[in-house]
Amino acid sequence: MAQRNWRVLVADDDPAICTLIDTVLRKGPYEMITCNDAESALVAVNRNGPFDIVICDFMLPGISGIDLVERLRAGSETRSVPILMISGHNNYAMDGRAKNAGANFFLNKPFTISQLRTAVSQLLRN
Repeated sequence: MAQRNWRVLVADDDPAICTLIDTVLRKGPYEMITCNDAESALVAVNRNGPFDIVICDFMLPGISGIDLVERLRAGSETRSVPILMISGHNNYAMDGRAKNAGANFFLNKPFTISQLRTAVSQLLRN
């Protein structure tokens, strides 16, 4: 029986973070699509969705990560997709705003590879 690949969408304006997440997760059972802003992420969802998990930065150019999460939660095909929000700003208020918008988990940058893998696997199990 073939192993299932999880479809992952990453939206982050930092190319180094996109590359890190892509490199770490691509080694596992994941198919990756990375975007550098929320608008591109929404296009990817419409063109390639649904995804099994979305990883997005809190602060994105144009449409914010919070707005992206809210738009995903409003969509019938994306309302139950697990969302991992990441941010370089260590601020507990951001964690609350992310979760109020509909993010399932919040991870502060810099995060370890282990923290990333654990968060993704936990979100996909639930």
